[in-house]
Amino acid sequence: MKAQNTKLDADIIEFYMRKAHSERSEAFTGALGGLAAMVKNIFTAPEAGNMARGH
Repeated sequence: MKAQNTKLDADIIEFYMRKAHSERSEAFTGALGGLAAMVKNIFTAPEAGNMARGH
């Protein structure tokens, strides 16, 4: 019984570690996508010159 509990604990820990890694990867990818969109908007907006120079 003890060995089964240890295996179960290891599986649960592994599951949550994989889940956290996946969520962190998604958050990082989303942040980069948002940053890229902001940079693109800065340089493609009609008033891009004003925004890039700080008005």
